Amino acid sequence: MSSIISSLTDLVKSVFEVIWSFFTTAGHLAQRTLGFMLHIFEAAINVGIEFLKGLVELAGGIVQFVLGNILILGIIVAAFFGYLQYQRKQGNTVRVGNKKLN
Repeated sequence: MSSIISSLTDLVKSVFEVIWSFFTTAGHLAQRTLGFMLHIFEAAINVGIEFLKGLVELAGGIVQFVLGNILILGIIVAAFFGYLQYQRKQGNTVRVGNKKLN
């Protein structure tokens, strides 16, 4: 008789453990799904931030390139102007084709 009661007790415990495992599995599934969704949202934000960083770096590179070219052209113009001034002080005329520059 005691073995029948112990068997029924074990059966009831097993049924409750099965039901409890369903709830814990559902809880873990919901927790993992929420974590996955948050991770996707975070990754999307990071992609946007990295894209904007890339655009800023690109714009900075373009500005640096343009300013470098302007600086080089300014140096060339200043050197040419200095050459013309030097030639004028020496009393020489500088001609390009048929056109007199100073």
